[in-house]
Order: sequence, then C-alpha cells, then structure tokens
Amino acid sequence: MTQFLVLRFIKDHQNIKDPDVRLGYGLLEAWVSILVNIVLASLMFLAGTLLNSIALTANSFHTAADVVTSVAVLVGFRASRLPADDGHPYGHGRAENIATLVIAFLLLGVGYQFLTKSVARFIAPEPVGGSAIVIVGLLVASAIKEWMARFSIGLGRTVDSSALEADAWHHRSDAISMLIVGVGMLSSGAGFARVDAVLGGGVSLLIGYTGYRLMRGAMSKLLGEKPSDEVLQRIDKVTRQTDGVLDMHKVLVHEYGGKAHVTLHIQVDPEMPTMEAHEIAAKVKYRVAEEVDSDVIVHVEPHLMGG
Repeated sequence: MTQFLVLRFIKDHQNIKDPDVRLGYGLLEAWVSILVNIVLASLMFLAGTLLNSIALTANSFHTAADVVTSVAVLVGFRASRLPADDGHPYGHGRAENIATLVIAFLLLGVGYQFLTKSVARFIAPEPVGGSAIVIVGLLVASAIKEWMARFSIGLGRTVDSSALEADAWHHRSDAISMLIVGVGMLSSGAGFARVDAVLGGGVSLLIGYTGYRLMRGAMSKLLGEKPSDEVLQRIDKVTRQTDGVLDMHKVLVHEYGGKAHVTLHIQVDPEMPTMEAHEIAAKVKYRVAEEVDSDVIVHVEPHLMGG
C-alpha cells in the first residue's frame, strides 16, 4: 500500500534529495494520516453510539484529536519549503524540527495521562466492561493505527525526517492504547482487574521515553548540533583529495530540514595565482556539495609553513 501511494502521488519519488520530492513525502504522510484518522474516528463514534460503548466513544475522540499532530507535520513541511529571506538567510528548514518538538510534547502529555490513570486504577481497580463486538472493533482500529505508524516510519526513514517518525509514534501509541483497552476488558472479565493498569503503566513509560527522545533530538538540531564524525570524515576526504589543497580547517556544518550548509577553509600555495586558487575552491565546493548534499562556502587562505 505504501509503495502504491508513493508511486501514485509523488512524482520522481526516487529523487529524495530534491526538496520538492521531500516535501511530497511529508504531505503524503500528513494527508493520509488526517483522512484515515477522520474516517476511523467517525466509524468508532458511530459504533460506540450504537453499542452504547464508552470505550469506543472515548477512543473515537482520542483518534480525532490525533489530527492535530498530522496538521503539525503538514505545517512544518510547508513552512520548511519557504524561500530564504532577509530575516532567515538559510531558509526555513528547521520548521520541521519545530513540528517534531510539538509532537514530542504531545507524546509526553499522552504518556503522563496514561501513567496517572494506570496508577489510579492499580490502587483502586475498576472492572472494565465490554463485549466481543467492542473488542473486535478495538482490535481492527488498533491494526489500522499500527499500519499508519509503519507507513509514517517508512516514509520518515526514506527522507530522514524526525517529524514523520514522531507522528508515527503518535499513531503507535494509539494502537497500543486500543489494544490495552481490549486486553483490559478480557482480563477484567477473567477476574484480573489490575492487568489493565500494569500494561497501561508500562506503555505510558514507553510513550514518555519516546517523546523525551524525540524532544531531545529536535532541540539539539535547533540549537545546532555537531555533525556526525562520518560526515566530517567524508568532507575531509574529498577536500584533501582535490589537487592543489595543501591543508584544510574550520569545517562548520549546519542542517536545515534535510539540507546542510557547509563552510570550510582550505589552504593553497601562497604563490598561486588568484584565478587558479579560485578554480581549486570551486572544485572543492562542487565535490563537497555532491558528497553530503549541501550548500558550500569555501574560504581560501595561503598555506604558511608552521602555520
């Protein structure tokens, strides 16, 4: 299904380095999530009303609320493609990190909500009512939400997007919560009322940790984290392999929503003509841009012995 949707709605889908193609992946995930959540919430509300099931009705509102996270992805990806301006000379690519941060906070809220309810229910167990029809409905809804999680993770990994990964975990938290409600109904009917609370507590900690991990990663990127050693090594290698480069230093890499901006200094023979030095800098710029998919600025300096 994922491959069908990608082929159907994303033109030139294999060219993931193209900003417009990357935007297409983000918009596809957001719109599919929004539409499926609306349909799923409507069906669950209808079923909950007809069956007089509080569990299904409550989950229908929870699912409808998930549209907010997908809207955050939609806005984040749209904003990230805004062109550079006087106030934002490097563009708006980090809007995607802000979307990740918003979803991370929502996940932390969901985890806290689950944890408090689980602790209260463990202290004062409550019977969980339900029926076979309700349980089947919850299992079907859980399966759909898990598919949405895998769909979002697949697209996120394709374009290396933390926002899509964050939205995926929001889908997965819903899938798990629906499954827990169903298990709680079964265990309560068998006389084990605290099983629901124990499972809920464990899942709440997992959701909270995921929210914290996503929040930490998004904040680190917003603050301008150091690039990986592997990226620095690749830049170092292609630069030093360029004829005429005698040394290099002051390599800076900033990422803006999947696009890197690299600044580096190269040293050349101080007796070299200016035009030749410029040509070497142009070669370095081209090779580094190809190697790490980035905009590159190369500063040229004379190579001084012992300097």
